[in-house]
Amino acid sequence: MDLQIIDRKFSICKVNEVSNQLLNHEFTFISKTDNELSVICETDHIPEISLTVEHGWRCFRIAEDASFEKYGMIAFLSKIIADEKTCILVVATYDTDYIFLKEDKFDDIKKALLDNGCKFI
Repeated sequence: MDLQIIDRKFSICKVNEVSNQLLNHEFTFISKTDNELSVICETDHIPEISLTVEHGWRCFRIAEDASFEKYGMIAFLSKIIADEKTCILVVATYDTDYIFLKEDKFDDIKKALLDNGCKFI
């Protein structure tokens, strides 16, 4: 499986509101549910008013066709990552999936993925 590292540092924030300015930055993910509004963004662009912030996340994405007809890609990756005893956060977009990992485990996960046939392009 082809993967691509997004060479940026990310933070995950719980917020009350999101400004339109935040949407001007690449790699901004916003989730809203019935009781929560969360933002994943580059650490340099975290919202000024955040209720909770967790820093220290890195990211890679599936760099091949991850269309809706394909299945098992996240299961394959998450099994490898789970075997390394670390948490994972997956964000799906229309075109692909993004996998967020804690920074201190990133190199170990990258090695494990390479050992299991993945390629970083």
